[in-house]
Amino acid sequence: MKISRTFTAAALLAPAIAAADPTVDAAVNDHILPRFEALVAATSDLVAADCDAGAAWEDAAAKWIAVSHLRFGPTEVDNRAFELAYWPDPRGATPKALHAMLADGNFDVSDASIAGRGFYAMEFLIFDEAFYEYEGTCDLIAALAEDVHANAVAIQTDWQDRYADLIRDAGNEIYRDHTESLQEVYKAVGTGLEFTIDQRLARPLGTFDRPRPARAEMWRSGRSLDNVSVSLDSLTELALILADDGIDAQIAPLVARAHTQIAALSELEGGADLSLVENPAHRFKVEALQQALVDLRVVLGVELGPQLGVIEGFNSLDGD
Repeated sequence: MKISRTFTAAALLAPAIAAADPTVDAAVNDHILPRFEALVAATSDLVAADCDAGAAWEDAAAKWIAVSHLRFGPTEVDNRAFELAYWPDPRGATPKALHAMLADGNFDVSDASIAGRGFYAMEFLIFDEAFYEYEGTCDLIAALAEDVHANAVAIQTDWQDRYADLIRDAGNEIYRDHTESLQEVYKAVGTGLEFTIDQRLARPLGTFDRPRPARAEMWRSGRSLDNVSVSLDSLTELALILADDGIDAQIAPLVARAHTQIAALSELEGGADLSLVENPAHRFKVEALQQALVDLRVVLGVELGPQLGVIEGFNSLDGD
C-alpha cells in the first residue's frame, strides 16, 4: 500500500504520545478529579442554601482549600483560582468592593473585580456584622454562590474534557514528556506546603512584638486552623501517591506530629482563628506547627523530588 508523503511528514513532526505514567495517572484519578468533583458538589449545595449559607459555605470553603494547591491548568484559565479565592488581600480590597456593590445595588458579579468575588468575599457577607445592615446582602450572597459554582464546574469540566489527558499522556504542547507531568504534580505539593507555612501561619504570627491575628485566613468564620488541617490532609494524600514506601515511612511521622500540634491548638481559646498568637505563652505552639510543616517540606524536597527525578521549579504564586 502506498503511504502519502504528506501523511508521513505530518506523523514525524507530531509530538510523540506516550502511554500514561502510572504515578501521574493515580494522581489524576485518585486525587485531582475526585477533589474537584467534591468542590462542584459542595458549591451546588451552597447555591441551594440561599441566605442560610453558613454551614454550606464552610463545607464548600473546605473543599476549595483541599484543591487550592492545584494551581496549574484549568484553575489558572481566566483567573479562575483568584476569582474563587482572592487572598491574601493586603490592601483590604474585598470589603471595599463589597460595600460598593451593595451601595450600588449591582449584583452582576461577572463585572466585579476579583476582590469582590469568591469564598473570601462570601465570608465577609456571612460572618461580618458590618454587612448585615444592607438590604441586598442576601441577594449578593446568592449571586456569589452562583459565580463560585460556575467557576468550580468550569474547572472540573476542563479537567475531564481536556487537561486530564494532556497531563496523563505526555508528548504534547504542554508536557513534552512524563518528567514534566510528574514535575507539575510534585510542584503542587511544595506549593501547597509553602503557602500554608508562609501565608496561613506566618501572616498571623507576624513578629513576637507585633502579632497579626487579623491577617489569619478566614478568621471571621473561625476556619484558620481548620484550613491548615484540611490542606495538610490533601497534600499528604497527593504526596503519598507520588512517594515510594521508603519515603512514606519518613512522611508519616512528620504528618502525625503536625496533626498532634493542630489538635492541641484546637483545644485552646483562640486556636480556631489563630488569635492566640497574641498570647506569648501559646504563640510558640503555632511556631512549632509551622516548623513541623517546614520539616515535612524539607523531606519532600530532599527525598521525594530526587526519587521522581524532578525539581520543583517555579509555581504560580511566585513573584516576578
